[in-house]
Amino acid sequence: MTAENQELHVGEVLRQIATLSSITDILELVRATVVKLGANRTSYHLTPKLRSQTDRKVQLATSGFSKKWLTLYEEADFRKYDPIPDITMQHGEPMFWQQALASRRLNENEQKFVKQLEAHGLHEGIGIPLFGPKGRNAYSAFTFDPTELMFDDQIIATVAALASAAHVRICNIIEKKHQRKVQLSERETQVIQLIANGRSNKAIAADLQISRSTTDTYVRRVFAKLNVSDRINASRKALELGILRL
Repeated sequence: MTAENQELHVGEVLRQIATLSSITDILELVRATVVKLGANRTSYHLTPKLRSQTDRKVQLATSGFSKKWLTLYEEADFRKYDPIPDITMQHGEPMFWQQALASRRLNENEQKFVKQLEAHGLHEGIGIPLFGPKGRNAYSAFTFDPTELMFDDQIIATVAALASAAHVRICNIIEKKHQRKVQLSERETQVIQLIANGRSNKAIAADLQISRSTTDTYVRRVFAKLNVSDRINASRKALELGILRL
């Protein structure tokens, strides 16, 4: 793909982003486009206002990462020691992971996190800070195959533009979704909030002081009403519909 054709293609993608009304569709469009540019893993952290990019309530959307890594990273007590997102946000511009890690002294828990990161084959990537309206910021990360593509300024500028446009569009969708189109009971709303906070069914049962079987039933009802089959999409759909507010 020539630079001129790539520019035209990206321009069309940016126009599509501006017209989409589904967060899932926006994220998939960006993923498919950056894959064509050489990205093999993507991560998007939709963050509550004024919170850390690794906060317990962050909504994660990922692709390309191993199941083992995702299982580990989705645990809030592990993710909170990831130093890269917040360092990148403070930097204010795209930043290589190794550059971020070398920018300050890491504490013991952060060093343990980095060892796990590398043990899962995640040695280098690039983080992109995303600044949205009304203080609704986010963080996105990408790895590339081959890694050398990550050092191509034009590719990174393109990826950053796509990620930024997608984030702004997502922020606008969230702001407009005040009216719920799916009616959840008070208890079901509590359950989806806890799911979004990364709580397991066992933990939800303890939090709400109900039985595990009752919790399982509520989770199935929530999934059915939202027309989803997993926790990540349930959280994302509830966010789109205004059931959850970050």
